Amino acid sequence: MTELAGAVVYAVVPFAPEPPFRIFAGAGKKPVEVNTAKPLLDAARKGGDAEMSFIVPGKARPVLVISDGYDDRLDEVLALRLIRFGKLSGDEQEEVRGQQDPSLFHLPPDRFDLTEENAVMIASLVRVSRDALDERPAGTLDTNELRVVHERVARHYQLDLYGLVRERLKQLGARQREQRG
Repeated sequence: MTELAGAVVYAVVPFAPEPPFRIFAGAGKKPVEVNTAKPLLDAARKGGDAEMSFIVPGKARPVLVISDGYDDRLDEVLALRLIRFGKLSGDEQEEVRGQQDPSLFHLPPDRFDLTEENAVMIASLVRVSRDALDERPAGTLDTNELRVVHERVARHYQLDLYGLVRERLKQLGARQREQRG
């Protein structure tokens, strides 16, 4: 368990590899450039070595950790990237401050120790190695704010939560029946 859910922390976050793919070919060698994913996927399907070292850009940046769910085998946390308000137009900034944009969640600047005002990008899930983050929070969402972020993530990714909701309703019904005697 990380106990960081809802915390904005600084982390080293690589971007996802995208074409043209640049693959590390060894010390002193130029990277191999592959224009599409097809040859890499074809090789993997044929049983070839599926693991490669990609050269991708990355940033040391603040992220919002969204879950304390943790698996020792991965040693990673699930987070969302942030966007600086300077990248948004004035109208977009006001919309985000009013929580009117479901794809961005406003972080009140008076509660977060960041270089400028930011919003959480709901569509930007990243996995971050625990060794690549500074666990000292720059601010923390409260329980209700984190719940809103979770709801927005579920809506954005169209997650089917029917089974979880049904299970919770059964638990609540059982508790009510128990209380009535």
